[in-house]
Amino acid sequence: MTEVMTKVPLHELVGKSAPLTTSPGTTIQQAAQAMQKAKKGAVLIVDGKRLCGIFTERDLVNRVIAPGLDPSTTHISEVMTVDLVVIHPKDSHWDALSVMVNHGVRHLPVVDGTQVLGMVSRRQLMALDNAIMEAAIEKTEASRLFI
Repeated sequence: MTEVMTKVPLHELVGKSAPLTTSPGTTIQQAAQAMQKAKKGAVLIVDGKRLCGIFTERDLVNRVIAPGLDPSTTHISEVMTVDLVVIHPKDSHWDALSVMVNHGVRHLPVVDGTQVLGMVSRRQLMALDNAIMEAAIEKTEASRLFI
């Protein structure tokens, strides 16, 4: 296939659903319940409008369960990831996948300046990439698909 695959800017993806957010004073149990209800693998921690952290399923296992912390009394601010990796909404889904692989993260906040526009997951981006490839294959003459 010689045609270039489509690059989707992240602002087209994040406008479809608001990210799950909570405040630094939320307990781990409250955050986990919110994540379960929203069917999300991560929650962004915001103080006012300022993004100050992210808490993921991986954090729950490694920073709460394994060390034996009490989820009903431990605040999310005590265990959230604060060294954030973020991406700009004009960047493409390919850029986001590359950042995720290079930094070993599965969830990436999409931020424009100080404004959080959303969050993308590796699963979401891989599903999009797969759909783009399938559409390209359908457009390609069958004889060109085989060597």
